[in-house]
Amino acid sequence: MTSARSEPSTGGRPSITERLLFAVPMAMVYGILLYCLIWLPREPTLPFIAGLVFLPMAIASVVTILIDPRGEGSIRRHIRIGWICITALILLTMVLFREAGICVAMASPFFYGGSAFGSWLSCLSLRKLRSRSVVSCIAILPLAGFPVDAITPAPQHEAEVRTVVDIDAPPAAVWKNTVEIPQIRAAERRWTFSHNIVGVPQPVDARIQGQGVGAVRHLRWTRGVSFDEIVTGWQDNRFLAWRFRFEPQSIPDSVEGHIKVDSAYLKLLGGNYRLAPLAGGRTRLTLTTRYSIATPINAYCVAWGHAFLTDFHRAVLTVIKQRSEAKPLTLQSRLQTPSTHPSA
Repeated sequence: MTSARSEPSTGGRPSITERLLFAVPMAMVYGILLYCLIWLPREPTLPFIAGLVFLPMAIASVVTILIDPRGEGSIRRHIRIGWICITALILLTMVLFREAGICVAMASPFFYGGSAFGSWLSCLSLRKLRSRSVVSCIAILPLAGFPVDAITPAPQHEAEVRTVVDIDAPPAAVWKNTVEIPQIRAAERRWTFSHNIVGVPQPVDARIQGQGVGAVRHLRWTRGVSFDEIVTGWQDNRFLAWRFRFEPQSIPDSVEGHIKVDSAYLKLLGGNYRLAPLAGGRTRLTLTTRYSIATPINAYCVAWGHAFLTDFHRAVLTVIKQRSEAKPLTLQSRLQTPSTHPSA
């Protein structure tokens, strides 16, 4: 007696695997087209609605309607598939368009949240309303987002980040290592989330030209970043203040094409070092950076700004602290240092 293995009838419809092999590449092609349309022009304003909210919703809707045109599958499964598409899109933009880690880190919560919402809304429309036209409208939402972005309020907000470190050295020694910071060696760098995970450029050196108000500090960071600080306040061993000056190529597009630090939506206003003497010949060094921001999501951007600037402050202050506390070798200590040459 022979037995036959029965399989559920699909009515001639392609299997889920076959639909996936078609739907995911199509969603990627559509996602790249939307990215090129929305993000590549490098407009002076951020396409928040079109680029951060509607774009991931559209991609999730496209892949949902291609995989499950009747909305019969699990919503959780569709959300997971949408997230796979979003992850693939992010990786493609990093490879093809050299998208920087700063934008990826800041956009990811919106991308994954928007994708999940798009998958849920598409499944609901297909399942309850039996309407593919609604899902099709979701897929073209990014095109409607441009005029919405133009009228979305972007209130201006000023913020500052302040970081303090106590140094076991007198103010004169700290001042010397603060006003000018020669080449920072790899061994002097501390681990930070911004620099080591996100890939934000790291400080290389700070050279000063002149003294007093009007002097210029020339700063270099890794990956070709360079800009100036024009000194606006100077008190020897006490206080150093500046305003920033950026040239068109101070931050190359290959480093960060979307976040302009001297634009209508983001502007670095200035900063200062304050040195306060402490008991026992020690010094309290405070670094402050001020900036203004004007976006529909100021609170979100301020949180990231605080994280990035705090990491930068700690990286610089660590170098100043280490160099100020370093004790130079005396002649007697050199003579007492045991020889490192191997004996015969």
